[in-house]
Amino acid sequence: MDNGEPPRRVAYDNETGTGGPGWLGRAVAVVVSVLVLVAAAMLSLILLAILFGIGTVVVGYLWWKTRALRREARTFGDDGRTVDMEIVSEKASDDDPARR
Repeated sequence: MDNGEPPRRVAYDNETGTGGPGWLGRAVAVVVSVLVLVAAAMLSLILLAILFGIGTVVVGYLWWKTRALRREARTFGDDGRTVDMEIVSEKASDDDPARR
């Protein structure tokens, strides 16, 4: 839609008052930034505590469910019938180059 007029240009100069924020704007930005950082730190601590609690419950549940296996592992081999032995071939010698 060309009506023959040149496009308008926006000029940013000191006369129009479009400079950077003043001291009040900067102070508000600092306060908001500090509040956001404090809120993020509090949220991370809360999430850390929740995850620690969930992890504790999961580990406790697994510990409780595997107690029978641990009890069985403690009593395995206590009947006196376990024999520790080592099998040595008669053909093997200490200077066998294949074993090095």
